[in-house]
Amino acid sequence: MTAPDAKTGRDDVRASLSLGRLILWAAALLAAAVVVGGACTLVGVIRLSDLTRQIWATRATQMLTAGIVGASLAAGGLALQGLMRNPLAEPYILGISSGAGVGVMMGLAAAARLSLPAWASTPVLAFLGAMASCLAVYLVAQRRGRLDPYSLILSGVIVNVFNGAIMLAGNLYIDPHRIADLTYWAMGQLPDSTPTALLAVCGSCIVAGWAVLMANSAAYNVLGLGDDVAASSGVSVNRLRLATFGAVGVMTAAAVALAGPIGFLGLIVPHVCRMTFGPDHRLGMIVTPLAGAIFLMIAETLCRSLGSAMGLGRVPVGILTALAGGPFFIFLLRTRFRGAAA
Repeated sequence: MTAPDAKTGRDDVRASLSLGRLILWAAALLAAAVVVGGACTLVGVIRLSDLTRQIWATRATQMLTAGIVGASLAAGGLALQGLMRNPLAEPYILGISSGAGVGVMMGLAAAARLSLPAWASTPVLAFLGAMASCLAVYLVAQRRGRLDPYSLILSGVIVNVFNGAIMLAGNLYIDPHRIADLTYWAMGQLPDSTPTALLAVCGSCIVAGWAVLMANSAAYNVLGLGDDVAASSGVSVNRLRLATFGAVGVMTAAAVALAGPIGFLGLIVPHVCRMTFGPDHRLGMIVTPLAGAIFLMIAETLCRSLGSAMGLGRVPVGILTALAGGPFFIFLLRTRFRGAAA
C-alpha cells in the first residue's frame, strides 16, 4: 500500500506545481497587459502636459479594443493549430477573417438601408460570414472524416480569394463617401471610437468563445498524438472540431467587427508562446491570449507614433502585422516542408 500512496503524492505535487505555474504566468502576463495598455495611452503626437481627459479616454478605449482583438485572434490561432496539428493554421489564413469581413460589409449596408445602428446587425452577420467560411474550408479540406493539413491551407487560400472578390464588388454599391473609411477598415485599422454596446457585445462573445477553447485545452494535447489515439482516449474528435470551429468563428467575427481583418497575429503569437512556455495547451490557452493582447496594443501604438512622425497619420495596424507575419509564414512553410522531406 506504501508505493501507491507515494506515487499518488508525487502526482499531487506535480499537479499543484503545474497549477501554481499556470497561475503565476497568468498573473504576470495580466499585470504586464495592464501596464502596457496604460503606458500606451500616454504615447502619441502630443506632449504629456497637453494630454486632456477626452484624448486619454479615447486612447484607453483603443487600447482596450486592441487588447480584446489581440487576445481573440491569438487564442483562435492556438486552437486551430492544435486542432489541425498544422503550424500554419490561423483565422486569417483559413479565410475565417475574410468571411467575417463580408458579413460586416453586409451589416453596414443593412444598417444604412434600414436606418439601424451598425452595432445592431454587424456582429450577427459577421458571425454568419465567419461560420460560412469555416464550413467551406472544412468541406473542401476533409477527406473521409479526416482533415488534410495541406488541403486545409489551400482551401483557406481559395476562400480568402472568393471573399476578397465579394468585398471588392461590395465597394461598387456603397456610398462613395464611405469607401475611404471601409478601405482603412479592410486594412485592419482600429476605430477612433468604439460604441460601448458594440464593445460589450463583442467582448462577451470573445470571452464565451475563449471559455469553450479553455474547456477543451486538454483535448488538444491528446489530439496531438493523432485522431485514433485521441478517440481511444475518450476524445470525441468530431465534437471537438465542431466546438473549436464554432468558438473560433464567434471570436473572429467579434474581432473583425471591432477592428477589421487583422492577419498573421494568430500565427505569430501562438508560436512565440509555444517556444517560450512549452506545448501544453492548458497553459497556452491562458498565456497566449494575454500575449496577443500585449502584442496588438504595442503594434497599434507603434503604428500611431510612426505614422505621425512620417506625416502619414495613423497607419492601420493590419499593415504592420502583415509585414511581420509574411516572412514568419514563409519561415514556417519552409521549415515544414524541410521537415517533411527529411
